Amino acid sequence: MKTVCALFAAVLLLTSCMKSDDTTSTLYNDAAITGFTLGTLNRYLHTTSSTGADSIYKVTVAGSDYKMSIDHVNHLIFNVDSLPANTDVGHVVCSISSMNNGTVFIVDKEDSETLYFHSSTDSIDFSTPRQLLVYATDGVSHAEYTVQLNVHQEDSEQFNWVRHKDCAEMTGMENIKAVMVGENLYVFGVKEGKTLGYMTTDGDSWTPLVEFDDAEASKNVVAFEYGLYTIANGSLLQSDNGSDWFVVNTAPEVMQLVAASYTELFGLSSNGTLMKSDDKGVTWTEDVVDSDKSWLPTEEVAYVSYPANMTYYSDYLLLAGVSTGVDKIASVWRKIVEYDLQGDEKWVYMDRNDNNRFALPQMENLVLMYYDDGILAWGVNDNDYTPIFQSRDNGIVWKENSRYQLPEDFDTEAVTAFGATTDGKEIWLIGGNGQVWQGHLNRVAWEMSE
Repeated sequence: MKTVCALFAAVLLLTSCMKSDDTTSTLYNDAAITGFTLGTLNRYLHTTSSTGADSIYKVTVAGSDYKMSIDHVNHLIFNVDSLPANTDVGHVVCSISSMNNGTVFIVDKEDSETLYFHSSTDSIDFSTPRQLLVYATDGVSHAEYTVQLNVHQEDSEQFNWVRHKDCAEMTGMENIKAVMVGENLYVFGVKEGKTLGYMTTDGDSWTPLVEFDDAEASKNVVAFEYGLYTIANGSLLQSDNGSDWFVVNTAPEVMQLVAASYTELFGLSSNGTLMKSDDKGVTWTEDVVDSDKSWLPTEEVAYVSYPANMTYYSDYLLLAGVSTGVDKIASVWRKIVEYDLQGDEKWVYMDRNDNNRFALPQMENLVLMYYDDGILAWGVNDNDYTPIFQSRDNGIVWKENSRYQLPEDFDTEAVTAFGATTDGKEIWLIGGNGQVWQGHLNRVAWEMSE
């Protein structure tokens, strides 16, 4: 019996003896922890100043936001959602409730025979699992629980890249386009005047796909309805696997595919008119735009489609690139597609001043992707890779986000074409230098793995 127990039992006995004959005291033999709530925690973060000086600063974490689970079968108490990295769990204030107001003790870390009364104002060291003892009011019945606080070992806001095996066959490719279809990553590019394609499911083993004797086929590739579409040698083609292609239209009214929503394909005609098809490319009609069609992007075109969240059946479509009618900045257009409504939703030009510091710059090799509830954009400018820009307001304001960086070992000396895409969790980066990278923001990967 632990030292404090005899003292505790004696206190109970003395208390009962001091009761008057007119007072009845009920002592219970049920012992259980019924609630465990963390108080405010400290978190220490590292920062580097503009002069390169390192420093540590403190922020607070609302411990009550991290629900503690109580396993009464195995007598374990733990948090399912890990606390942020660098949270100080060596000085924790917590509130503990027990059945029938039983008394809670903390077992000493070094001496298991020594117990301390729990106080909601005293801090406890939970840097290693700790034992709690709860005694029922009869002073005899008790239960022991192990408390473990889980803390992320990596910063939730850290972006990590992993390099896969280089793909020698893709070295020297230009006009690279990468798209995801299900779990398959497809990469197309131009080499020696031909469009080549490769597919992988793991980033290490690549399957060669069909070749096109058309250097324009690469930039025309879009993912649509769990398959691929492109225009090659004047014909609109469709494939379910990238190897077997079928002719949809031998004389489509579009010369270039530029985007795809959940139900429609979009392309540009020979005179720069934006066209759409709702029957998988068989027939095309002119789409509605709210501004001069000369402002539509025709070169270095990229698009992204993602849920609009305004209704269950709606998507945002964002189209961007270089236009003959827009100087200095990228031409950015947005369309809201509401699938449960009948009508022509128009493409809206994101009108910006050429000198606006939050406009998306013009880029070669532009890529767009929807990631972490925002749109990422980057490319090549002045023979150098641009910073990665992010828009959280659906294409209006674009700001550099230093959280997203190219891999440190990515060859930035010899700037090459690259392709990039995402499945929402992982970002894939494929360079014309043959490098293959897979990366994610820790928080996004954790959320999507739950």
